[in-house]
Amino acid sequence: MMTDVPSSPRYFIRLKRNHPNLNLNCKLAQCDGPEALVRAHRAVMWLAAQDEDHAQLANGLGFSKSDTTAGRNLARISTLQVIFSSIFAPMAVKLARRYRRQLPPEYLVDKPAQAKLKI
Repeated sequence: MMTDVPSSPRYFIRLKRNHPNLNLNCKLAQCDGPEALVRAHRAVMWLAAQDEDHAQLANGLGFSKSDTTAGRNLARISTLQVIFSSIFAPMAVKLARRYRRQLPPEYLVDKPAQAKLKI
């Protein structure tokens, strides 16, 4: 049964959009906003799930050998901790951009530019 109790701002990123650390982390990571940080962390978690062999096989899935430890450790951290950290947020965006060819469209940090139709 659902109630009409307002959601706690502690658990909803959208309500904390004006948080100074969040805005600073978006600038440090060079991304569009908090939604991009959340997508980046979800991308890292998705990549860690694909990286079952810990980069032992060249199968084109998950992280490379040099990124597998950092990526898997970052995936274990909660999303709120990542987006409010000035170290973890840029790291998540960097990894998500590096492995963007493997990611489903909903995890891409940078939204593709819409093609303009010329009539």
